[in-house]
Amino acid sequence: MASPEALVSALADPERLMLFARICTEPDGLPGDDRRTAKLANRLVSAGLVTLAEGRYRPVPEAFRDALARRPADPLDALFRRGRLTAIPRPGKLRRALLTELAGKFEPGRIYTEREVREKLAPIHDDHAALRRFLVDEGLLQRSNDGRAYGRPAEARPAADGSFAGA
Repeated sequence: MASPEALVSALADPERLMLFARICTEPDGLPGDDRRTAKLANRLVSAGLVTLAEGRYRPVPEAFRDALARRPADPLDALFRRGRLTAIPRPGKLRRALLTELAGKFEPGRIYTEREVREKLAPIHDDHAALRRFLVDEGLLQRSNDGRAYGRPAEARPAADGSFAGA
């Protein structure tokens, strides 16, 4: 079941929208033997707006009803576009929830170098250093005194000298 956003996204392209209209107006479905039609229809099929059966594209009108019946999306989903964080929320519950989610990318009991932390956070947001800093500030990651080791606080506690065991 697709989200309302996914349905709108699938119909946002004018050519796909016109194809969807053509599919909806064909009583027996639109033939699926044209390569160009197949390429455009692929996105409509993946969004659940159209099915391909017996070589014909047919509309799935209940896709709209089902999308609207979905539970409201996780508020964290609204912060991402194509898997990337679009903005870091201000301090508060939403930021804490985001940082808690990001902290889950780090395996408890494992020690990470700064480079490894960067490699995990850079694909999420351009300002990976800010994310790392916020994770440390919130106590979701611990940083050794020399700044070379990071770990999840539940398992990776710093030693008396400020370093992590095994770092």
